[in-house]
Amino acid sequence: MIIAHVSDIHCNHEIFKNFLSSEKFDLLVASGDFECVETAELLASCCPGKALAVTGNLDDPSIRRTLDRGGVLVDGRLVRVQGLNIAGVGGIDFRSDIMKLRRTVSEGEAIDVLVTHYPPKGVLDLAYIGAHIGLPEIGLLVKELKPKIHLFGHVHESPGAEFNDATLSVNPGPLSMGKYAIITLGEGPPRVELKAL
Repeated sequence: MIIAHVSDIHCNHEIFKNFLSSEKFDLLVASGDFECVETAELLASCCPGKALAVTGNLDDPSIRRTLDRGGVLVDGRLVRVQGLNIAGVGGIDFRSDIMKLRRTVSEGEAIDVLVTHYPPKGVLDLAYIGAHIGLPEIGLLVKELKPKIHLFGHVHESPGAEFNDATLSVNPGPLSMGKYAIITLGEGPPRVELKAL
């Protein structure tokens, strides 16, 4: 299975269209900061049954509604898509989303993919000012849920992929600057390729 991971599109419709026409994938996951309703509409309509998204801190309620109407929103939800258990925490109200997931996810339930906008503190979150700007709350949730893969964005300056305990953490960098990630699932550990248009 091939998962394409994008984040931080920031209204850049043209680069998003270029990405969609250049990559083949089984599942598209977006980690927020669409900023424009048109961008959210493009994601919601591009790949029926093959796309999921969380909101970002720069997204407003109209973007959340657009993603929800399009059937792709996973803020505060646990969904099963293509055989994977996928949980989401958006950037609009991350505390509420975390509480919803804690009520929804059964103890010991396997989470294949956690999608958030924010990174956990200390993981691919080093900002240009030299500070780690991830959220401790996200780090605690990762420790509780133990997802196999954690996909996030928000920190443009720290694209990368690394294992933290048994969780593969991926920050693709901003698609608004042409950056994205391709995660290949199969035999053995997941493989990540950081790419640019």
